[in-house]
Order: sequence, then C-alpha cells, then structure tokens
Amino acid sequence: MSEKDIQRYKVAIIGLGPGGIGAALKLHEQNIPFIIFEKSTPGGKVNVAPRVDNYPGYKMIPGPELAMELYQRIVDAQIKVTFKEVTSLTKTDDIFTLFTQDGQAYEADFVIIGSGTKEKKIGLDKEEELLGKGISYCSICDGHFYKDLPVAVIGGGNAALKEAIHLSEIVSHLYLIHRRNEFRGQTNFVNELKAKENVEILTPYVPVEIEGDDFVQGLKIQNRETGEIKNLKIDGLFPLVGQDPNTSFVKIDGVLDEYKTIPVNLRTMETNCHNLFAIGDCLPRLIRQIYLAEHDGIVAANTIISRMK
Repeated sequence: MSEKDIQRYKVAIIGLGPGGIGAALKLHEQNIPFIIFEKSTPGGKVNVAPRVDNYPGYKMIPGPELAMELYQRIVDAQIKVTFKEVTSLTKTDDIFTLFTQDGQAYEADFVIIGSGTKEKKIGLDKEEELLGKGISYCSICDGHFYKDLPVAVIGGGNAALKEAIHLSEIVSHLYLIHRRNEFRGQTNFVNELKAKENVEILTPYVPVEIEGDDFVQGLKIQNRETGEIKNLKIDGLFPLVGQDPNTSFVKIDGVLDEYKTIPVNLRTMETNCHNLFAIGDCLPRLIRQIYLAEHDGIVAANTIISRMK
C-alpha cells in the first residue's frame, strides 16, 4: 500500500460503546478531527442487556433502547462512524498505524481503545459447532426462537441472572445452572427468579457435555460436591459465564497484562504507551458500568485535548 493510500487523523477511537461515544462527543465539541471505528452495533454490550437498572436518570430501561439513545447523540452531532473492524494496532516512533479487515491502513497521533469484551466460552465440545443451532449468548437477540421451549442458562453474575429473567417470560421451562451455591449477582435478581414457577435453579453444578448433533437437544451437568449427573432435555443453551477483553488486535508490547486487559493511569486513562488510551470494559476493573465507561471516554478525550493546546 502506498503512502497516499493511508488515511491520517489526529485521533482514532476504536469502539462505539458508551466510552467511545463519550470520547467522540467531547472531541467533536473541540473540533478535533478524529475517526471512530465500530465493527458491529453502536452502543456495545448495552444492546444485548435485557434491561439496565443502574443507569443515572432511569429506574429501568431496556438495553437496546438505551443503546439507541446513546447512539442518537452521535447522530444528532452528525459524527461519521466507520463501520469496520480494526484488526491490527501498532506504533512506530510517534505514529500509530491501524489496519481494518479490508486491508485499509490508517494513521493517528492518538488512539483511544474502547473495544469492550466478548463472551467467554465454557470450553465444551460442540460449543462452536452448535452456535446458532441452539447455543446463543444473547437472549434479546435469540430468545424468541425458544418460545414455549425448555432452555438452560449457565452463569451466576448479573448478566446471566438478567438474561434468565428475560427468558423466563418466553420459554416453557428454564434451568439456571451455577457452579457455586452462592451467586455473584444481585440478591434481588436471584429472588425474582426463585419466585418464578417455570425456573429451576441447579447449584453447585457444572456442564460436562452438550447433547445433539445438528441442534442442541440436551445438556449433561454434574454436581461438584456429590458427583451426581443430571441429563437435561433442552432446546436452547445460553452460556453466560463472563467476558474476555476484545484486545487481540493490539500489537504493541507491554500494553496488555496477563489477562489481556489494558491497565491505565486512571487520572488520564493513558496506558504505559505514550498517547495510547484505553476506556471501558477492556480495563482490569472489578465493576463495569455504563456511566464508568462514559466517564473514561471523557477523561481520555480531555487528556488529548489538553496535550493538543
């Protein structure tokens, strides 16, 4: 690729989740030229949250609705979004180079990484093979396919509990499977599920085998304390056991930690690489909230703005 084919910007933002939106709006206010990449749907993981209970200004709002409201701010500001996946990020001297999946190269003086997370796998045979054939990681996206059918949800955090609550209104029977007797998620979500007649909570069980050749037909689980085996007849399986950071495209030494998350200086959101920033769920933090990601994006943008003055 010739030098003239490389597109150059002052700032590149990777990801149009709440953090990326916050950063873009702040840079836009200061008329700083930037490009923002999004490989999927604006709003990030907010899109697949059945409901959001802790966003300031709302008692409760469906995730896709909130994601659309966040994205509408970008639309109203007439900010252009580049709908491409960034596959590589490197740095030479003081210039960052980004490649997208179509081979296009971009250069920037500053980069903000807000690429979020992806679903963690449970590591069983057939998990990849039966994706979309009974296995899903999103009840908002796929729950309607299982109307009046039995399904299982695996996980014990808030994401799993909220997905289970949403699915319980659609399916005939729901098994909630968790490897511990205690749940990491909020007690009120657990109590809401316990009160539902079509929900069966199975603890401390772990999945050991997905049954079915062309489609999911069952799930074999084992009690971690007694060794007891149960065979569940299900048509849908929702493994929701956590998230892995979406950072495999980062090719700069020393930026990722051992967990592939990105440590930063929380006062500036800068990584240990000069002028490289990270925000939102790809950070090594215990609490992941929408408003925290927005805050991160604004802090990163403000740091860049101050350096450009």
